[in-house]
Amino acid sequence: MLMYLVGMILILAQCSLFVGTIFAGIEPAWISLVTFICLGVTGIIGTIYVVFDTSLWIFSSLNRYLFGITRVREMRPRPKIFIVLVLSFTLSGFSIWNGYKQPSVRSLEVPLKNLPVEFHGTTLVHLSDIHVGQTVGRTMLDEVVRRTNRLRPDIVVLTGDVVEATVFQIRHALRPLMKLKTKYGIYFVTGNHEYYTGDVDNWMRELSFMGITVLHNSHSTVRHPKRHTSMLCLAGVDDIEGKFFRSGDHGMQLEKALAGIKPHTATILLAHQPKAAKQALDHTHQVGLVLSGHTHGGQLPPLHVWHWFLQPYFSGLYKHGRGPYVYVSSGVFYWGMPMRMWSHAEIAHITLLTTPIVQ
Repeated sequence: MLMYLVGMILILAQCSLFVGTIFAGIEPAWISLVTFICLGVTGIIGTIYVVFDTSLWIFSSLNRYLFGITRVREMRPRPKIFIVLVLSFTLSGFSIWNGYKQPSVRSLEVPLKNLPVEFHGTTLVHLSDIHVGQTVGRTMLDEVVRRTNRLRPDIVVLTGDVVEATVFQIRHALRPLMKLKTKYGIYFVTGNHEYYTGDVDNWMRELSFMGITVLHNSHSTVRHPKRHTSMLCLAGVDDIEGKFFRSGDHGMQLEKALAGIKPHTATILLAHQPKAAKQALDHTHQVGLVLSGHTHGGQLPPLHVWHWFLQPYFSGLYKHGRGPYVYVSSGVFYWGMPMRMWSHAEIAHITLLTTPIVQ
């Protein structure tokens, strides 16, 4: 009976991407939630099995080499499978509970080089990896917008992976974004999932129609209302994977994004993937802060290992060398699987500070 259940979970997991794409809408379909939960459970089962089997092998090796015990009774397959499944289902239940928790507000202060004193204390809300479409819907987004507005941010940035489906499928699910209230505007850059939808150009037009500034390898300059010579620049680049999915001018183009920014202007760069942040900071000293996402803080094993090795920054605030900062959000929600383990959902609330240090 237990093996039939595991078999059903594996079959449903294989259908998750197809089902999620077909049934994407204003609110999540129950079949999408079920199949993606099965995908998450499959990942946990695989991870637990590998860890459990490796632990038994290490224990056997230590007995052999340290104590000279050459004959170690191996655990029978059935008890091993039973233990693995009990642990997996227990951790899966915890992961679902943790995945559905409201994102916490993470407040931090970040010094920004060349920031004019007039902008000292400017607040910025960083929303990344919302993933509306397959297992996240309008209701969840609406709550995030309400919580963001309660923070009274001067600026809101959306650093990619906002959507998981086409404009035709989920246009109305994004309407809560029009309720965001800021002093200096809302800014967006693409993530890899905008390209996965195959509808990235239409999404750029749709978000622009909603009053959001799309930074398509470009920048926007904010001037202080009381002193127009005091400026803060927000630059944004396309996702680093964009060039593989689209023709034309898509793909990360840092020089284009920064072209025309006056020297010694305080500059924040929006780049979805942390490896794009590192690439940018290795090539320019103009940027004082990069805001990224993508990793979800790992979200669920074995994705932790994947992001840990592929991305130079995993989650949280980092200092690149002796100069600029990088902040990697663990994401507002989740991709596909409504589950999180050893990671947390967050709304990053950043206060910008002036610094006397000249770099």
